[in-house]
Amino acid sequence: MEKQLSLFELSEENIQYPNKSVYLHIRKELRENEVKLLESAELLNLCPIEAWTAVGTNKDLSYLTHGAFRYFGKFPPPIASYLIQEYTLKDDLVWDLMCGSGTTGVEAILLNRFCNLNDVNPLSRLISRVKTRYIDKEVLENAMQRIINNYKPLTKEQYWVETLENINYEHWFLPETINSLLGIKYLIDQEENENVKEFLLLVLASTVRRVSKATTQQGRLFLDIKTACEDAVPIFIKKGKNIIEGISSLPKDSNDRVNVFGFNLKNDLPTEFYGSTKLVILHPPYFNSYKYSSINSLEMSWLGYNHAEIRKEEVREFFKVGKAEKVQFYVEDMITVIRNASKLLKKNGILALMIGDTVIKREHIKVTQQIIDRLKHDSDNILSLEKIALRVPKYTEASWVASQRRKSNDIGINLYDYVILFRRK
Repeated sequence: MEKQLSLFELSEENIQYPNKSVYLHIRKELRENEVKLLESAELLNLCPIEAWTAVGTNKDLSYLTHGAFRYFGKFPPPIASYLIQEYTLKDDLVWDLMCGSGTTGVEAILLNRFCNLNDVNPLSRLISRVKTRYIDKEVLENAMQRIINNYKPLTKEQYWVETLENINYEHWFLPETINSLLGIKYLIDQEENENVKEFLLLVLASTVRRVSKATTQQGRLFLDIKTACEDAVPIFIKKGKNIIEGISSLPKDSNDRVNVFGFNLKNDLPTEFYGSTKLVILHPPYFNSYKYSSINSLEMSWLGYNHAEIRKEEVREFFKVGKAEKVQFYVEDMITVIRNASKLLKKNGILALMIGDTVIKREHIKVTQQIIDRLKHDSDNILSLEKIALRVPKYTEASWVASQRRKSNDIGINLYDYVILFRRK
């Protein structure tokens, strides 16, 4: 019997834009190809297994603030919503320790939960704060109007963002685009209201890639000069209008429900948070998939962040290295992260890990199985394996996923996504 859960079935009366075309489709019966895939990954027969599909078009999945920033490899909102509904109650606290673009925070708000978000990347923290913070529409529109009224292009001699020196900015931007973005950034830096300033910075971040010479169709940076725009202001205005609609439509109590932290998960977390939650969500970078600080290096440099320094704190994932033996370092980091994350759980609480395997030189690298096996033999482990959900991107498959499904005789990547549910003993 197949089970379909509406994304909003528990919170419809509390939201302004219910979207009935978005839900999580759950199958307990696996198809033949899915069984073979799980056998190849050595995950079959370990525990109960389901197949999950997030249903909805990309546009459907961008409701409220979910579409505020094009975040490659974003955690699917229906999965976040399902986990929150299934394993927590109203006013419970949820932790997302690698929050990325803040998907879990938005869903927690809609479901009347509290949420602590965490990420070592300051751009992710900025996105998450803005996406989960209600601000009056008129306040945001007035801020945008101030930018429009006072805008003028600036040269490097008139105003400069030092962190642009960390990227080959003349390679990625037309000279006119640089001057245009400098004019916008200068005005944003004059904004006195910190919440409004962060909103404007997110609008700028959402504009940067779109007006650059880099393609917008996949995460990795490739030149696509045809997409470059000399004048960034029209795109900035368009992005701002879209983000304003989402932010001003959030529940007004959202500001009191979400906190954002910047802990490095390879270090011990503050003991004050131990045993604080029924649900921890982890959606790490996948081994040999993406370096998130590099994907967003253009945006980060324009906002004043040094992506090379942030890179040092991230989980080691060895993108483009193409060496299967490097997986041991990734697994080692993930075991440390999971061990630290599990301490936040109350007894019987759930840790949901969304992760993927990879293929290098036609060899299936069983990343997920290695992590599960290491945890099983870890003397400090306090988790038991509860369930494995195979994520089947049948209805919506973002272009970044499609771009990774390539094969060659040298380095190829196939992504197999799983949601691994562990329960604290």
